[in-house]
Amino acid sequence: YIPRPPNAFMLFRADFVRQKHVPGSIETNHGSLSKIIGNCWRSLPLDEKKVWETKAKHEKAAHKIAYPHYRFKPVHNKS
Repeated sequence: YIPRPPNAFMLFRADFVRQKHVPGSIETNHGSLSKIIGNCWRSLPLDEKKVWETKAKHEKAAHKIAYPHYRFKPVHNKS
């Protein structure tokens, strides 16, 4: 299994949780946590979003080097 490279929001979310901007009681409820982080992401200034987008581009480039033949193939389990 090869994981997909993270996008800008996923990197922002991981850093947000790592920085402990949210109390531990909310951190276990991923639905509430995602809503809070999503609101923060939307209110982020464009120049800060660009920083995360640049980091995502670097992650994607590193992923391409590590897994040169990777291709995203979603599996839909419809019976």
